Amino acid sequence: MRFALRWLIALGLFGLGVGTLYYALSSEWVGSVLLWFFGLMPLIVAFWWWRRGPDAASKASDDPEATPADVVGTEVGSFPLASAWPVFLVLGVIVTGASLVYGLILLPVGAVVLGWAIVGLARESKV
Repeated sequence: MRFALRWLIALGLFGLGVGTLYYALSSEWVGSVLLWFFGLMPLIVAFWWWRRGPDAASKASDDPEATPADVVGTEVGSFPLASAWPVFLVLGVIVTGASLVYGLILLPVGAVVLGWAIVGLARESKV
């Protein structure tokens, strides 16, 4: 976990730094915001992982002498076999993308469907 956590933090700082440098050199917002979000996402994951704490598999990944037998039987989470939420997720992405191409009138509809699908997936995947 320590290695992965360091990697996520380094990736986040790299994205934030490059985004700031890009804005300072080009004064262009779109690329800068993209790079800032590229840096923000790994930091969000690292913060969540740091708050949640390591699981047995993560602890074993830090031990250089660990074997696969050390984590046998640990629960990795729940994975639903049949779900309709990915269909709604794709539908929300398509409507949101189409609204950016054809007109912003569909953007609220796409955002609502996208948010609804993300919440549905998160609630269904709860351990």
